[in-house]
Amino acid sequence: MPARLPETHFGVLLWLMLAVSICYANALNGTFQFDDYNVIVNNPSVHSWAGWAEGLSIGIRPLLKFSYTLNWTMGTGVIDFHLTNLLIHLTNAYLVYRLAQAFVQQQWQQDKLQQVPIFVALLFSAHPVYTEAVTYICGRSTSLMTLFYLAGLLAYISGRTQQNSVKVYGLTPLLFVIALGVKETAVTFPLALLLWEYSCGGKWKRALTPQWPSWLVLILGALIFLFNDSYLSHMERSAQLNSLQGNIANQIAAFSYLMRQWALPLWLNIDPDLLLQNDFSAILLPLVFFLALFVIMVACWRVRPWISFALAWAMLQLIPLHLFLPRIDIANDRQMYLAGWPLSLALCIELRLWTDGTRTQAFVALLLLGLASLTVLRNQDYASEIRLWEDTVMKSPDKARVHNNLGYAYLLARRNDEARREFTTALQLDPRLYKARYNLFRLDKKVNLR
Repeated sequence: MPARLPETHFGVLLWLMLAVSICYANALNGTFQFDDYNVIVNNPSVHSWAGWAEGLSIGIRPLLKFSYTLNWTMGTGVIDFHLTNLLIHLTNAYLVYRLAQAFVQQQWQQDKLQQVPIFVALLFSAHPVYTEAVTYICGRSTSLMTLFYLAGLLAYISGRTQQNSVKVYGLTPLLFVIALGVKETAVTFPLALLLWEYSCGGKWKRALTPQWPSWLVLILGALIFLFNDSYLSHMERSAQLNSLQGNIANQIAAFSYLMRQWALPLWLNIDPDLLLQNDFSAILLPLVFFLALFVIMVACWRVRPWISFALAWAMLQLIPLHLFLPRIDIANDRQMYLAGWPLSLALCIELRLWTDGTRTQAFVALLLLGLASLTVLRNQDYASEIRLWEDTVMKSPDKARVHNNLGYAYLLARRNDEARREFTTALQLDPRLYKARYNLFRLDKKVNLR
């Protein structure tokens, strides 16, 4: 890390481009994986603009599919998808820099914290927990939504600072609409605006006046979702998965798991084996962890607002939404993509307050080196389907779906004996997994025809 950090936006962009290039150069060797086939490769609605237009009336996430269609019609193959994902990640890193800069300017120690924004942006660029949102092509649903989410927040902050009505009442809700068109989990955006105001010393009641367009978008978006057959059927399926108590238990367990993934990203896993919870009896430690962080959040509002902001932001992004729209997959690492950057902000502010500039730079440089190394290593797992699912089986050995996916990867590679072993293991773990039974039938039929 240089002794003198960049002071211009162009200089910041150069350093962020360097960080992203170093961390993700080997991601360009990755192939389509898992859901990429259902969502992109075998999905005719993203193979042409006519197909995309035809799907507008019946599908979901139209702007996400727009980006897939754009890449597909360029005809350059998987590498174009990867380059687009890297460009999105670079843009998000710059937005994180601008938001960290805006937050620091609200603190009374701002003169001492001038280096913090670039530290935060570099950590965001390099953190391996974000690889699932960057290297995994379908992770774009999260990273692209985050781009418009953060851009909307920045437009709101800038508009409030400059007293620019166009940004506050026009650009902010527009970016919120675009974020919803990429991924519906952007519904937390109006609450994020309130959280920002409160964390920066504002009054949430006074903040509601300039925020009403975003709340109106939220209401209209909810109505659209309710009258969309695809969304409605998804919500109906979700409602049948668990009780409210079970959903709360699952989200607390997921919160604990994801915070650990951010703090100690040594076991990154595209398909973690997290048990479905029906009550609180089996999540005592995650519950204690969550309550402890909640107490810290409340206690720090006045003395260390950056800690409270980071914890409140993570809780907002990881817990409320899936209480009412639960998922079969309790947690995925890519959920930390939007949730994690304020944690880096709090970490860097604390480092800067406790150490002098040189020591802070040295510590951040070591941290960046470690995170970048883990990111490069994690990207190697995405080089092929077999490599990814072998890694996942090692980390989730008791999950039937993981063994089935590895078996299917072996089947495509004509490694029949290994495929049969994985399908058989999957059925031993879950005899009801019809995909594994069907794949085993296909394999036996294929062998018998020879």
